[in-house]
Amino acid sequence: MPRRPPAAPAESHAKTLPDRIADELIARIFTGQLAAGERLPPERVLAEELGVDRTSLRAALRQLSRMHVVRATQGSGITVLDYRRHAGLDFLSAVLEIPGLELGGAFLIEALDQWNHTMPRFVAAALKRATPAQLGEIDAFMEAQLKALDAAPKGKRGAALDRVAEIEMDLQDHLVDVLGDVMLRLAANSTRGIRHRLARLQLDLVDARKQCEAQRTMFQGALTTTLPEDVLLQAHAAYLSAHHQSLRAHIATLPQRPHRTSTWTRDVD
Repeated sequence: MPRRPPAAPAESHAKTLPDRIADELIARIFTGQLAAGERLPPERVLAEELGVDRTSLRAALRQLSRMHVVRATQGSGITVLDYRRHAGLDFLSAVLEIPGLELGGAFLIEALDQWNHTMPRFVAAALKRATPAQLGEIDAFMEAQLKALDAAPKGKRGAALDRVAEIEMDLQDHLVDVLGDVMLRLAANSTRGIRHRLARLQLDLVDARKQCEAQRTMFQGALTTTLPEDVLLQAHAAYLSAHHQSLRAHIATLPQRPHRTSTWTRDVD
């Protein structure tokens, strides 16, 4: 199985104070605590509320300005923008890396629907464009998932499922690499966090071995046929729809709006 550089975990580096201030403000914007069109408090007031120095606050606000989620206007202060209309993948990446921020069921369903719409298209295209060596690598990822399950010590199912989810991300990213599309590659980089979260949650809800075997069977069938790309697309879409029913039902039971599970503190534990 080809090795990919490991994806950086959400907290792979010690965040600076400006980074953490930016995270706090992004979380407030994403959860609606700071609404689009709302004006931020004056710099001095906001710095006092957060218990931070104004230099660090300014650095954090510059980060948000580059993400196009706030706008500074001379004489009018800083206004919150509608992130749905103005923000990009950097904002999404930032949201996914904020500790204690629950995305909410509605967002997870949107992410799942988007992935189910996108995945079959680039899988079908990748399978048609892949070299024989790349096709072998695709199967090797799925074989590695089954081996990870087989090698799991008794009582260590969680660690095995973590590994299976990581391999699933590597498989998806490998398919993107086969296509050689830079825009798709950048989008995949930014969405790996949410893709991993959904994949890991899915594995907790189903028989992981049956799912891995079903996916491998589906891929092997596609690799050994000469079906048109649109037929492969439809087959994969049907597979995803069937295998995500439990996940979709579970997400429907979650709080639908994004919310915080922790509160702001200036100090890092």
